[in-house]
Amino acid sequence: MWSCPLRQIDWFDALAVWRRNYDVNLRLWKAEVFPPLLEPTVSIVAFGWGIGSLIAAEILEMPYLTFVAAGILVVTGVIRAILECTYGAYFRMVYQSTYDAILSTPIGVESLGAGEILWGASKAAFDSLLIMLILLAFGVLHSPMSLLIPLVILLGATGLASIAFAYTVSISSIYQYNYFIALAFSSLWICGAYFPVDRLPLALQYLSWSLPITSVVDLSRDLMTGRLDSWSLLQAVWILISSLVFTDLALRRPRGRAE
Repeated sequence: MWSCPLRQIDWFDALAVWRRNYDVNLRLWKAEVFPPLLEPTVSIVAFGWGIGSLIAAEILEMPYLTFVAAGILVVTGVIRAILECTYGAYFRMVYQSTYDAILSTPIGVESLGAGEILWGASKAAFDSLLIMLILLAFGVLHSPMSLLIPLVILLGATGLASIAFAYTVSISSIYQYNYFIALAFSSLWICGAYFPVDRLPLALQYLSWSLPITSVVDLSRDLMTGRLDSWSLLQAVWILISSLVFTDLALRRPRGRAE
């Protein structure tokens, strides 16, 4: 029988796992807050002002600084989700034996996985809020709809965090992350964050649009500039569906490892 792991989640237990990670993060807030602010600031200066000063024409009818700001915002957020559900999760699982301690309580495997994925996505959304303060100072948030961007990043990061978590519970050595991180970070260069997707060869364009991260970048850019249309709605649906599918698949992995 094909069972749905999402139905086996006790959301109170999942939130307890999320709260555990939140409490640890709160104690380390100095080390957790400033790095996410430094990197996008440098990137905006380098890409927006540095490369942007070399680009005379607007891209998609907007200044390059605005165009690339949306990409930097999304990419920085999802990287945090990926790192939380790869190296962060692996250390909790293997070196700190946190998962062993959690599973010795009534909390189930699916609830543990859901809590970890939710935490990774929450980190992406929280960091995006901080980065948006920087973007506000740069004057690239042109619409009140920008306030919805963290929600879009939360949904998109859920799918990516699910993929990362599924990989984490499947590997036997931390060195196996070399393959995953290389592939994940390479995909960020073709998702439309730094240049329009239609500049890529046709085959790579199809590949790019099949990646949910591309829709997250494009929809965030639409919200930032207030240019929503029917295509924006389709992207939102694709982000939601892909996140649900990836989460369902990811929550099957820890059950298989536990058994």
